[in-house]
Amino acid sequence: MIFRSDSNPFKIAIFIMIAILTFEHSYAQKESKEKKINQWFLSTGNWDNDPQIYVREIGTGNTPVIMLHGGWGAEHSGLIKAITELQNEFRFIFYEQRGSLRSPFPDALISFEQHINDLELLRKELNLEKMIIVGHSMGAVLASAYATKYPEHIKKLILMSPSHLKEPFPEEDKEIQHQQYLKSKKFQNRIEISQEFKKYNLNKVDSLLNSKEKTIKSRIKFGKLMLYDISKWTELSNGKALYKGKVYDLTAKTYPKKGWNYFTEFAKYDYPITIIIGDHDWLDFGNGLYKKWTREVPRIKMKSIKNAGHMPWIDQPAEMTKTLRIHLN
Repeated sequence: MIFRSDSNPFKIAIFIMIAILTFEHSYAQKESKEKKINQWFLSTGNWDNDPQIYVREIGTGNTPVIMLHGGWGAEHSGLIKAITELQNEFRFIFYEQRGSLRSPFPDALISFEQHINDLELLRKELNLEKMIIVGHSMGAVLASAYATKYPEHIKKLILMSPSHLKEPFPEEDKEIQHQQYLKSKKFQNRIEISQEFKKYNLNKVDSLLNSKEKTIKSRIKFGKLMLYDISKWTELSNGKALYKGKVYDLTAKTYPKKGWNYFTEFAKYDYPITIIIGDHDWLDFGNGLYKKWTREVPRIKMKSIKNAGHMPWIDQPAEMTKTLRIHLN
């Protein structure tokens, strides 16, 4: 549009304002579309008849990162908080392991080996030659098991608060484990726990609690194990139907008969490995085990997050974001 010299200045100003608002609206729509969360289902065979695995993609970055939740039998949503500040830098791909909340499977189809096969199926579906895998808790075991079977498809492993990567537990490390257990039990009885119960008037028999109070009490109990800062239990979303406990039992029954020592496997290859763990993680309280085990494979980088438990992204979100960013890049 060309403005004549005798054009009304007020009309020109209105036109310019409308043009700016139209541009901003279009840009916002584009940005919103770009940040849209993609959710889809991975077929494990026949699309119409066979079970499917729930997949969720979050982030606008170009680098894909596979995220493995813990469990077995948990679900993915709590792990999203770990990557909240990194969504513009990476493309995070979550999926719920077979048998978990959004990926229901018959009991007969749930096994340790099938969990590994599902991750390989996802890799093929995404057409990725090599993967960056971030695994939390039992998800770190799954990541390690996959890397053992398919080392050629590993670009990088980041193992957060890993469950024990040696099974059965080495005899020479049982004293370390015992001392950690004693310290962890003492920490779970810290005064802050009883203060939280008192704050929400939960110091009474369960029969007198309503459903909401019982939910609060169960999450505080879960938080005393999982968190350093118990006041952050409100950020937990665990409980009841969200966790399919039988998946753990079904998977554990099918573990390799000889167990595993993933550090022996890690030593055979050269892909980067990082272990991120809170210094108050109940699985390795004080981090004595992983400090010892990582010395077996010098290339493994270990980061201990101070004043953090099994979910360090809740206890120390800024430090967790900083650490993840460093090791993902």
